[in-house]
Amino acid sequence: MNGLLLCKDLVKAVPEDHKKFLADMLWVHEEDDVCIETDEGLKHCKLIAVHAGLEKEKNVEDQLKFLKAREAWVPKIEALSGRKSVHDIPKELSETIVVSGHHGKLHVEGLRLIIDEGGGLENNPVAAIVLPSKKIIRDTDNLSK
Repeated sequence: MNGLLLCKDLVKAVPEDHKKFLADMLWVHEEDDVCIETDEGLKHCKLIAVHAGLEKEKNVEDQLKFLKAREAWVPKIEALSGRKSVHDIPKELSETIVVSGHHGKLHVEGLRLIIDEGGGLENNPVAAIVLPSKKIIRDTDNLSK
């Protein structure tokens, strides 16, 4: 019962504009023509951005359809909360940039970009990646020494 009360208190404490922002947030974002530097030179690719990544062993179109529908009734959504199952790029997306955060690390390998160096921790910098160069930018202004 205490957990239920805490949840209700949390819901009350969140400002309405924050609730609207979260309710309206996309679960997946796609771009059709993004440039990225590779060992072979500048490459034009599709880009898919999703919180944790896409499951390697599941049909990508089904995953994208589900994410676009924002079916919140599912108790655990791997693309939003997974780790191992969403770390690698599905084979059918070998020519697609897949970018995410969630993993609490910085991992740039081929077209798989995990940009979560900060991991939500106060003493770690927030990181971003600039395309096409893949240059990492860090916010280190307010880090504790």
